[in-house]
Amino acid sequence: MKHIHPRRTAMLAAILVAGLADAAAPPTTTAASPPSATAAAAAAPGALPGNSLYRLDLTLTDAAGQRFRLRDMAGAPVLVTMFYGDCNAACPIIIETLKRTVETLGHAAKPLKVLLVSLDPLHDSPEGLALQIRMHKLDSTQFRLAVARDETQTRTLASALNIKFRTLDSGDINHTTRIVLLDAAGTQQASSSRLDAAPDPAFVRQIAALLKTAKTGSDQGIPK
Repeated sequence: MKHIHPRRTAMLAAILVAGLADAAAPPTTTAASPPSATAAAAAAPGALPGNSLYRLDLTLTDAAGQRFRLRDMAGAPVLVTMFYGDCNAACPIIIETLKRTVETLGHAAKPLKVLLVSLDPLHDSPEGLALQIRMHKLDSTQFRLAVARDETQTRTLASALNIKFRTLDSGDINHTTRIVLLDAAGTQQASSSRLDAAPDPAFVRQIAALLKTAKTGSDQGIPK
């Protein structure tokens, strides 16, 4: 029997699972929260909507070594996904997709934040995350790479994002790919499971629509 390298197996599995996810359940969009509700949620964490991702009690550490709570991301639209530093298959494609998506949105993307959380809290350190930022030439004012405190918190976030993963004997991580768009209150507005370096056109339109709504709220004196 021909031997298949574990990394190639992981890559093929990730692409296959992502493709099946797209075919079975194409990205959907839910109605954005009214600006007033968004402002209240951002200002008072206790008033977050029941389906807000920010209700998860998670502590993260970013590439600068700064510890923060997941709910600290409230107040602006956020693209959130998961990856790991040693990934040579799907993760570089995900990062490239995010970069191109932001570029496609142009100036309108200025309020948008991008959060990538590691699937490998045992091996991804702040120093390693900083290296990823340099390697992929990410704007650290907009992109935030972080790692959860432990495996339990990592799996909690992955479950909330509907990202499935498992660690192989080789140390590689087989995972599905999913990028989620959150509004300022942390509620899911849209998602994309497409594994392609080129931006997902439908997803880009959904992001642009949310950014426009957020800007309208700001123009009316409502904080983001």
